[in-house]
Amino acid sequence: MSVHKIVKGAKYQKRPSASYFYKKLKVPVGYIVEYRPRKGGKMIKHSLQLRKNGSPYWKAEEKLSKKRTNKSRTKYKGKKRSISKRNKKRTKRRSSNRTKRLRGGA
Repeated sequence: MSVHKIVKGAKYQKRPSASYFYKKLKVPVGYIVEYRPRKGGKMIKHSLQLRKNGSPYWKAEEKLSKKRTNKSRTKYKGKKRSISKRNKKRTKRRSSNRTKRLRGGA
């Protein structure tokens, strides 16, 4: 039975083990601990609770804030960059001159 568990999404970040607190340290149900459940997130209060089968777990007393996505990134994610009007004209002229030379024109 270990003292700490590793938090999801964070390699080195740990949270206290509920089973260790309940079984070894004999901490009562309702004991409050504060830990950061998500890397870069805020500290959240958790209370020690028991499941129906008797296994201890940490129940969140505060709501975990949702991850925010950057709107500017998601807005342009699927769109292809379009060539500006000036560049379109330039490429058309260039390609038509090339084809004339290859065909033996001007």
